[in-house]
Amino acid sequence: METVIAYNQLMTYNKKYSYIQSGGQVVFNNHWAWIVVFQALNKHNFAIVKYDSGKYTVIEI
Repeated sequence: METVIAYNQLMTYNKKYSYIQSGGQVVFNNHWAWIVVFQALNKHNFAIVKYDSGKYTVIEI
C-alpha cells in the first residue's frame, strides 16, 4: 500500500526522470513513518518518497 501512495505523491512532484510503480521498494516502515525508493527508467537515478508526521517529502538523486 505504501508504494501506491508514494507513487501517487511522486507523480504530483515536478520530477526530472520517468519512474514506474513496480520499481518502488519499501526500505523503511514502522507503520507511522515510511520510506519508499523508486529507480528511474534510466537505471542511474532514484526518487525517495518519505512519509512522516502526515507530510510527504520527495527527493530525486
